[in-house]
Amino acid sequence: MKRTFIYFCLLWIPWMAQAHPGVLLSDQVRHTPEDQKVYETVMEVLLPLRSESMPVLIMKAAEAMLETPYVGGTLEQTPEMLTVSLAGTDCILLVEACVCMALTARKEDHSFEAFCDNLRQFRYRKGQAEGYAGRIHYTSEWIQQAESRDLAREISRSVSGTRLDQVFSYMSAHADRYPMLADNPQLTLQIAAVEKELSERKYYYIPKAKLEENLDKIQHGDMICFVSGTEGLDISHVAFAYESYICEHDCCPDGRGCPNGQRRLGFIHASSKEEKVVVDDMTLAGYVNSTQSCKGIRIVRFL
Repeated sequence: MKRTFIYFCLLWIPWMAQAHPGVLLSDQVRHTPEDQKVYETVMEVLLPLRSESMPVLIMKAAEAMLETPYVGGTLEQTPEMLTVSLAGTDCILLVEACVCMALTARKEDHSFEAFCDNLRQFRYRKGQAEGYAGRIHYTSEWIQQAESRDLAREISRSVSGTRLDQVFSYMSAHADRYPMLADNPQLTLQIAAVEKELSERKYYYIPKAKLEENLDKIQHGDMICFVSGTEGLDISHVAFAYESYICEHDCCPDGRGCPNGQRRLGFIHASSKEEKVVVDDMTLAGYVNSTQSCKGIRIVRFL
């Protein structure tokens, strides 16, 4: 994956938004009729399974989103408000959408409005859509907010215990790449203040060299965060771990739970290279080891 696309996928580096401007709900949510149709289609899959665990629901949602076109820059519209992008997605928006649809399916209120509220709680600091600086731009903070709500737990430290020396500065250092920041030094200072606070926290990861020996600790449906080697940037791409089994004896549909089954750990993601949501042809270890800009991974498990 080209570095340009990798940066864009997670931090939403702005391009000119190519999505339809959409319509607004009464509480100021930007979406299109196509987005709502995708939501309804996925919920038809999830609702009969609503008593299942979050990882099961999340992966059913992700599978229902396969072939969805990759579209970048959908959040970079003015005025700033919650923007739903289900008919076209990028890597972090796919993760957000699947988690929030799974969460909505487990609640009594399954409406599109309820989904939008769940999405707002993940995407904006303290769930308040209060301007561009209030939107969570770094995945590390996104994880921390999910953990504070007891919806997820990062397990990177328990898996490898390897400290990650992480400094956040990418957005403020490259303000000229962000239309909202380019001519707004005050807003850039607000982003820099967030970066400073994030830089003071402790982080852990699984380095490339330790990945193979820890693959068995990664579960189907875990959020995989690919650690960036770019200065000031925490995560370059996100995906869901996708576990499958090959049964050479053909005695069961997918080899799952079969003593003859051989486990394959891959990942499902919105791929800029494939221009759609796919189960990648590469294994997780193969992708990490072949991507020079990736230092390793962090793992988040949804509860």
